[in-house]
Amino acid sequence: MPEAIKAKLIEKEYLKNDILRFKVEAKNIVQTAKPGNFIEIRVTDTTEPFLRRPISIYNLEKEEGTLEFIFQIKGEGTRLLSKKQEGDLIDIVGPLGMGTFKLNNYQNIAVIGGGIGVFPLYELSKEANKENRNVNIYLGFRDKENVLLEDEFKNVSKKLVITTDNGTYGIKGFAIEELEKDLSNIDCVYACRTTSYA
Repeated sequence: MPEAIKAKLIEKEYLKNDILRFKVEAKNIVQTAKPGNFIEIRVTDTTEPFLRRPISIYNLEKEEGTLEFIFQIKGEGTRLLSKKQEGDLIDIVGPLGMGTFKLNNYQNIAVIGGGIGVFPLYELSKEANKENRNVNIYLGFRDKENVLLEDEFKNVSKKLVITTDNGTYGIKGFAIEELEKDLSNIDCVYACRTTSYA
């Protein structure tokens, strides 16, 4: 059941100039959250902007009672959210969504994503790795400057492939092309389509 909480921002980090990682205390949400869930955030204490911003959960730490989310500054809402400082309270509702990533009995899994769409895939990869599944991850980015979370994904995978459109880092081309080469050894493929919100 989703809950509305005031979550304390305990870590704020710029991963790139316009991409931030927030870590918040959210014990009640973390207890029931699953890979694939998201949260909705009111970015100010006023009615402007009126709508909450939906953002995928990047990482859950059940014992700590914390969750992390990563977002890109794309408009006024996310710009206002980026102004939050450590110690501030953030109005969050969650967990939301079905958490549709189900590992079932699959042993050899592939996880594929690109750009900002890689963020929701980390918690899934981490959980699969904890269960001793063979986690093969394929991440695609525009160029070297946009590569994110390489070390984090490497730590939760058996195999990590990074591609860039222009070949400035990793393999030149698209992540799906590299996945296609390995499909005969894969039981199931997990992917995520993410939309940026202003």
